[in-house]
Amino acid sequence: MSYAMSLDPMTHASGSTSFLSWVTSLVHEHRGQLLAYARRRGLDAEDALDAVQDSFTSFLTLPEARALAREREDAIKMLTVILRHHVMNRRSKQVRHGRARILLEAQASQAKGEDHDALVAHAEELARVQGCIVRMAKLQRNVVMLSLLDEQPHEEVAKILGISPGYVRVLVHRAREHIRLCSYIDETL
Repeated sequence: MSYAMSLDPMTHASGSTSFLSWVTSLVHEHRGQLLAYARRRGLDAEDALDAVQDSFTSFLTLPEARALAREREDAIKMLTVILRHHVMNRRSKQVRHGRARILLEAQASQAKGEDHDALVAHAEELARVQGCIVRMAKLQRNVVMLSLLDEQPHEEVAKILGISPGYVRVLVHRAREHIRLCSYIDETL
């Protein structure tokens, strides 16, 4: 049976498929490619799977989903666009959770009686470093996020971003130098 015919939701029993079979064919056809895409964008396996599932759910709610699914290239293009948005949302959520964790740690430190001035200085330093990271080029920013903040090994970062491990090391070194100089300049202003 051809791809288009296997995804045709209007056919029935003898040489046909039900809606559930149509969805199953769609998922089986594209899930591997979409999971690989999500992993290359820095999501761990569990988050990648969740993002792909959310993407299929979003795709199936589109009024034109059945028509799009009949054409393999159209389906994967639309699913990839939807997945890209889900990946960005998950990465933003991770950043927000990281900030919340820092605030909770600061509150815990304050509850333990640590110096208020030290906490303020630490928060200012974090804000300064974040400002420096935002000013980096996109590739270097991605290397910093994956390597330094998410603590992924250089080899994994290289696979995710499609660059060599040596280039990852160079970008990490340059990023550290950039942050050091950027923080120094911000302090002197």
